[in-house]
Amino acid sequence: MVNFYEVRDQASIKYLLSSVLKLVVSQRLLPSTDGKLVLVPEVMVVDNIISGIIRKEKISVSEIEDAIQSGAEKGSIGLINSLAELFVEEKITLEQAKSQIEEKNIEVLNRTIMQLKIKKGKTN
Repeated sequence: MVNFYEVRDQASIKYLLSSVLKLVVSQRLLPSTDGKLVLVPEVMVVDNIISGIIRKEKISVSEIEDAIQSGAEKGSIGLINSLAELFVEEKITLEQAKSQIEEKNIEVLNRTIMQLKIKKGKTN
C-alpha cells in the first residue's frame, strides 16, 4: 500500500498508518476435510512493536510475522497458528496447511502442530 505513494511521501504515510491502525484482519477460506469451507483467520493487533516495524524505512514481513506470533496474548493470531489449529482439529490436511505458507516456514508449522498436539493431549 505504501508503494502506491511517491517515494518522498512514503515516510509520512508509514507514520500515519502506524498511528491510525489498531487492528488488521485477514481471512482465507479453504475447503475442509468434510467438503465445506473453513475460515483461516489472521489478526494483527497493532501495538508499539508493530507500529515501529511499519515506520522503518524497509518493512520486514518476517519481523511483522514474528511480532504477530509474540503478540498472541494481546489477541494477535498468526497464519501458522491458525493453520496448525485447523490441522490438529482435523479440519484441513497437512498438505493444505503447507500450501498456504512459504517453504521456509514449514518447520515452524510442524513445531506448532506438535506443541498444539501436546497441549491438547493428542499423540497421533
